[in-house]
Amino acid sequence: MSEFDRFADLHCHPHMRSFNWLHKHRRPEINSRYNPWWIILPKQKAEEKGRRAAAYTQCDLAKIMNGNLKLAFVSLYPLERGWVTGRSDSKKIVARNLKKYLGDNLLNEAVSSVLNHVLQFIGNDEGGGIAVRDFIQAVYMKIPLRRVNFVQSRHYDYFEELKEEREFLLKRNELLTESELYIPFPKRLFVSKKKILAKYAGDLEATGTYEIAKNGAEVDRLIKDDKTAFVLTIEGANVFNSNEEYEAIEQKLAEIKSWEQPLFFITFTHHFYNYLAGHAHSIPDTGNLLLDQSEGMNSGITEKGKKVLRYLLAIDEDGKFASEKYGRRILIDVKHLSAKARKEYYNDFVLPALKTAHPIPVIASHVAYSGVEKLDELIARMPEEKNGDFSERYGHKFNNWNINICDEDVKTIFKTDGVVGINLDQRVLGVTKGDIKKNETHASYVWQNIKSMMKAVIISDDPEIKSKKEIVNTFCLGTDFDGFIDPLNEYPTVLDFKKLAADLVREIDKDPEKDMLLFGLSTEKFVKKICFDNAFDFVTKHFI
Repeated sequence: MSEFDRFADLHCHPHMRSFNWLHKHRRPEINSRYNPWWIILPKQKAEEKGRRAAAYTQCDLAKIMNGNLKLAFVSLYPLERGWVTGRSDSKKIVARNLKKYLGDNLLNEAVSSVLNHVLQFIGNDEGGGIAVRDFIQAVYMKIPLRRVNFVQSRHYDYFEELKEEREFLLKRNELLTESELYIPFPKRLFVSKKKILAKYAGDLEATGTYEIAKNGAEVDRLIKDDKTAFVLTIEGANVFNSNEEYEAIEQKLAEIKSWEQPLFFITFTHHFYNYLAGHAHSIPDTGNLLLDQSEGMNSGITEKGKKVLRYLLAIDEDGKFASEKYGRRILIDVKHLSAKARKEYYNDFVLPALKTAHPIPVIASHVAYSGVEKLDELIARMPEEKNGDFSERYGHKFNNWNINICDEDVKTIFKTDGVVGINLDQRVLGVTKGDIKKNETHASYVWQNIKSMMKAVIISDDPEIKSKKEIVNTFCLGTDFDGFIDPLNEYPTVLDFKKLAADLVREIDKDPEKDMLLFGLSTEKFVKKICFDNAFDFVTKHFI
């Protein structure tokens, strides 16, 4: 086996596009199309150019098999209502920016006649036609209008949706399956499935099996047998209907802890407020034309949130590990937590646990570096965050929004034997449109983010940091593929992982600081750690 024949991804959504397209809420259990091996017809040109991954999939089941993604941490994510409820003043804003949002990106259901119909309702709050905001949001997110309407409806329940999403994955768990191409109406009238499959077989066709692992030992067995291992995670504690009273939430927490295929970790917050903890500013200015994430943004952890954290981590009110009361531990992913909430989480839960027999490894599953040293610095400038904000460090610029992590985060993660997944979104990595057109490999942005975070530990004078050479075990891929990201143009899908690995080797080899950073490891072995070994070692050690 060559150095780069298998890959791991700490955070991805392999089934999200198929789930949102195929789930019609009409007895899906008898629908043969209702499984994650169906691939929704992609917009191939967008994929080839590395554009935002809304009209194509980055890690569907065919790509996973063909790209040798052997270990996928699969995030369950019932779509947040905040994506589709929008701003109260969005009609006027949409009217002013209609061309910007539509462009050449009309959704399958959004044909020209519908556009003309929509224009009649601009600025009109009444009428029996399609709501302008709903229409634009369907176009923006590339999901069916019927799905937008369902998420907006009173029938949409986060926890029930979570369980349905899990069942969706379980339908083909451990079953040999062949991928299928789904062509939505009305494109079936104009598109030849046979021609598409003949042209893009490597993208769209595969046969294989995935198995949802129950623990780290099962992951180890599956990888040794050269099988594809899935590990379940959740993105956003809103899935517990966290606006409810704690007692109702606790019942749902107990239910998920009884699942046969356990959860490994949960990303505690996401893009919108969940009444448990503050989320970091994440939506750029253009997104704010439609969306409003201001409620609870950048705030700390609520008292209810602390109770939920204790239950997930199996810690009693005295800070003692209590699995006999709360069941197995589900780890916490700090991505999307505001800097204020992260600081509180470390101080109230993580650092005290370091002094016990049951430390809490910190996970940052799909992040990049902020270029900032301390959490207090991120906290101080949270209200001022705007597009184009960067911090210069080590001769490079980094996106300094508090959704990215700082030196203090990295050192805490390292002390707890935690792990950092590197996000492949351009904006998160600090790439501007001007940068992306430069004649240099886009792997340089990945390397500069990893390198700078490694330095947080290597040059630290913190007496609690021991064995600095272990920093090479901390980083892995956490792409956020199929999480609606704008990827690095050269690596838009799982199929590009081998190219990314080879490019990283070249980038690191020409870095004059390589020897100080790699502690004697060869570049190939270090990149292999990033691409697979570190994520594998972390899950086999901590998924118990």
